[in-house]
Amino acid sequence: MSSRFPFPRFPFLGLLCCWAVPAMAQDPLSRAFDLERRGSYAQAAEIYRGVLRDKPGEVTALLGLERALTPLNRLVEVLPALQAAIRATPGAIPVYGVGLRVYAAANLMDSLPGLVDAWARAAPGDETPYREWASAALQRRDRPTARRAFQLARERLNRPDALAAEMAQLAAAEEDWPVATREWLRAVRQLPGYRSSATATLGQAPARARPEILAALEKESGPEAARLSVDLRTRWGDPLGAFDALTRLLTGPAPQQIDLLQGFLEQARIESTTPYLQAQARALEALAERWINAPQRARYRLDAARAYADAGERPAARRMLTLIANDSTSGPAVAAGATGTLIDLLVKEGKVEEAGRQLDRYRGALLVDEYLRLRRAVAARWAQGGDLARAEEMLAADSSVEALALTGRFRLYAGDLKAASEQWKTAGAFAGTREESTERAQLLALIQPIQEDTLPALGEALRLLDAGDSLKAAAAFERVGVGLPPDGGRADLLLFAGRIYAGAGVAAEAERLFRAAVQPDAPGTAAAALLELGRLLVATERGDQAVAVLEQMILDYPGSALVPQARRLLDQARNAVPRT
Repeated sequence: MSSRFPFPRFPFLGLLCCWAVPAMAQDPLSRAFDLERRGSYAQAAEIYRGVLRDKPGEVTALLGLERALTPLNRLVEVLPALQAAIRATPGAIPVYGVGLRVYAAANLMDSLPGLVDAWARAAPGDETPYREWASAALQRRDRPTARRAFQLARERLNRPDALAAEMAQLAAAEEDWPVATREWLRAVRQLPGYRSSATATLGQAPARARPEILAALEKESGPEAARLSVDLRTRWGDPLGAFDALTRLLTGPAPQQIDLLQGFLEQARIESTTPYLQAQARALEALAERWINAPQRARYRLDAARAYADAGERPAARRMLTLIANDSTSGPAVAAGATGTLIDLLVKEGKVEEAGRQLDRYRGALLVDEYLRLRRAVAARWAQGGDLARAEEMLAADSSVEALALTGRFRLYAGDLKAASEQWKTAGAFAGTREESTERAQLLALIQPIQEDTLPALGEALRLLDAGDSLKAAAAFERVGVGLPPDGGRADLLLFAGRIYAGAGVAAEAERLFRAAVQPDAPGTAAAALLELGRLLVATERGDQAVAVLEQMILDYPGSALVPQARRLLDQARNAVPRT
């Protein structure tokens, strides 16, 4: 083998390696950058220094030296190289930027104005020197110097709105809200993209300063002030006031008005409280009025109707739905949605007769599942009104598990506890929504201890509750409960009635019934009643009493599954009790 290969096997590779070493040595900036990228900042800094010794005006090396020494907290060491670079390249603008940062790090603040002057001469009309000077001052929390930098920029550049966004942020930091408002308006007029920053900064103003900000905006003319007022009112919980302010902007071409309304609608959807729902509904209605495309117009009206209904403005919701019904261009899908919304609305208002007529009238326009859902809703309303026969007749042909679960509830209205339990068990745990399934499980647990198969008074109490008459229902549950044996449902019904009173805000009656439900013959219910009583006492700021009740619950019923909840509530109650 050796006789056939008298020379090294890879001569080309050897020559390549010999060539690569000096090549790398000739490119120190690349080598330094690679070291910097790998986190070897000290080694990178030494290479950058070496380059600057040979070429003091090499801006790339100067910037690299600044980058490498900053994470090492040794930025001051750039100073000699910086001064040499300024002498070598007096007009190099990047050098001045490094200089401001290095001088500030070296606490040479008195040298900054001269450096800014040199930078300004090199770049006349540029705001950057003054912005960097102010930034260096603000890093040292020197607000007066920062303000002086901004004011000097305005004087020299002859622009009253120069660095307006920076001035606005400085004023906000000092809680000078009128000045911050004025400066943000200047910034927005220069660049509309600043509006989101202005809203975010001014939106953090304390409640006491908000009227002052809104008053300052009212004094200003132009759409920028009005739009900022709309944004802030929406953020501060006054969406209806924001919409009123928005209407004053709806004067341009229709596409522009549509953009404004859609932007407001996105903001108004941040919450689902009544004022925000009302504002959403008004914006949707206004969009419908400005939209030429008929199907889109109908969809906006349908969404407006739903928002009005959710906000409790049912006449306005019906008005929107009527407009859809009278518009032949609405389209079948939207028309069906409007019909369903109208029937839901009529059911909520208790106009069950009219809801039934509308259901029969538009049956062909509705999808099968939607029709069945609405029929169950109408039937439930008939039953809640006391007409069980009519309600059950409506569902006679419905073989779905949802209908089976609902007829089980009707049987319970009639007081037939046994039939209701059987139908609910047949329907299964997953009929209807999760909330409906959970509620059925709670009612089954409520009637399980009761020995009687029929109890019409209990059914009447549940019907009153479902019909929305909570206080009468709570009183009815209590009357039924006191007539039952202690271990035969009495404690459970008293606890249930107490929860209804608590939900209705009648704390005194709730407390009385929670205490009455603590019966030794029903330990599981007694533990739950003590926990509910503890919650009520904490909510009514009687922490010392809550502590006693919860300690009793934990000691008397240590095996209860509710003990972990009681311990957490006990900690909360103890923290609420003042220490002496």
